[in-house]
Amino acid sequence: MLRRNFLFIIFLICLTNLFAQWNDDATSNTVISDLNGPQAIPKIGTHEDGDSYVGWFSNDNGNYDVRLQRFDANGNEQWPHNGILISNHEAMSWLTDWDLKVDYDDYAILAFQDIRTGNNNVFVYRISPDGEFVWGADGIQLSDSEAFDVSPKIAVTEANNIIIVWQADSVIIMQKISPEGELLWGENGITLSGENTYSWPQPIAVGEDDIILKFYEDSGPVWAPVRHILAQRFDADGNPVWNENTVISDAGGISAWTQLLSGVPDDNDGFFIVWHDDRDANNLADSFIQHVTADGETTFQDNGIPITTQSGYNHFYPRVSYIPETEEIYIFWNEMDGNQNLRGIFGQKMNLSGDRLWGDTGIAFVSLSETNVLPIAVRKSETDVVVFFTEYQNSLASILKAMRINGDGNYIWEAEQISMSSLSSEKMHFDVNRFNNDQWIAVWEDLRNDDGDIYGQNIHLNGELGGGSLAENYQINSDDNLFPKRRHQKRTDGN
Repeated sequence: MLRRNFLFIIFLICLTNLFAQWNDDATSNTVISDLNGPQAIPKIGTHEDGDSYVGWFSNDNGNYDVRLQRFDANGNEQWPHNGILISNHEAMSWLTDWDLKVDYDDYAILAFQDIRTGNNNVFVYRISPDGEFVWGADGIQLSDSEAFDVSPKIAVTEANNIIIVWQADSVIIMQKISPEGELLWGENGITLSGENTYSWPQPIAVGEDDIILKFYEDSGPVWAPVRHILAQRFDADGNPVWNENTVISDAGGISAWTQLLSGVPDDNDGFFIVWHDDRDANNLADSFIQHVTADGETTFQDNGIPITTQSGYNHFYPRVSYIPETEEIYIFWNEMDGNQNLRGIFGQKMNLSGDRLWGDTGIAFVSLSETNVLPIAVRKSETDVVVFFTEYQNSLASILKAMRINGDGNYIWEAEQISMSSLSSEKMHFDVNRFNNDQWIAVWEDLRNDDGDIYGQNIHLNGELGGGSLAENYQINSDDNLFPKRRHQKRTDGN
């Protein structure tokens, strides 16, 4: 009888996996949420054990609720389809950015703002793998003011504390929370302010319990600011570590619409950051990179090194990744002609000295043409990188592709560019996790059927979609253990 029950349980597990794994069909993909009404702005976070959380906004009842789903490494839903409801408190009718991270205990951390108190305030939730609301059914309220508190971002420190940063009108506020939900930087957090406006903070966890914060200093009108990029390191108590803010760029030319930048840790408690600007006011954007060390020093020339010297063209939307094992920096960007009619995707490799190793103008991986393409993310394996990008079929509809590039600037996959979502539809708000369990996972908002659903798709190191059983995937991971399990594996956004 015991053997029969055991076999029945195994049968149920296999049956569940049969109907819920990551889809291997690029025309279908995996449906994460197909509730009525718009489903919007998905985020994904993956634990080192291979399971992932996907969160998003759901307007299935006239309000932008927040929902969350948990997947195992093979794409099996761990909770009911369409996930669990995190918050149905009243939200604005339009959305801003938000954040989701996974801590070292495999708990999901979600930070967003809503208007449940009458004003726009920031709230944070911690959700266990079993769906338990660890910090209460309503989360923790982090702000309580009439300011426009907006676009919170999260860092998980090595000590497993949670740091949330956000903009509140002209200042930035930081708060640190223990796993138990204790506010470690006072009831109101720490406010950063200056003579001018501080905006668009992005934290990177460094050391045992520190962060480095990238932010802007803006002066002038909000629609056309003089925008400088700054950084500061804060210790476990929230005190600034560097004597003064590090200037990443004060060359100007950064538009009001250039907000969140691509940056990655350097594996030595510093980081690399890339951006585009029009500092010479010639109506052509150039892209730059800067390296900030753990001590707040910049190792490249003031205001950054140009990633390409090609003149007469725009170099928009750079994305960066860093491979510590080879000490190589990879940057990919949107190359456009002056009228923005011709578009392509170019790449550059640099060393720690800032030398351009693929020539001064880089390599064209998607040649200039009238087809609109857009780089979404660059993610690393141990020795090379994968570039995720969209290719538009008309003014709105696009497909999602990926290409794996080695250190010599050559394609690794025989097909060169692989379609992850080949159905032409309006897609937006992409997020891509870090390499784990022999795969990357992309999630996005997709209007193929209605006002918007949430879809996801994995792609393996060999370029295949979908995949076999969990045991098969873990066997691959144990043969080529690129991310060994350890208690203090650093979190890296965009790497």
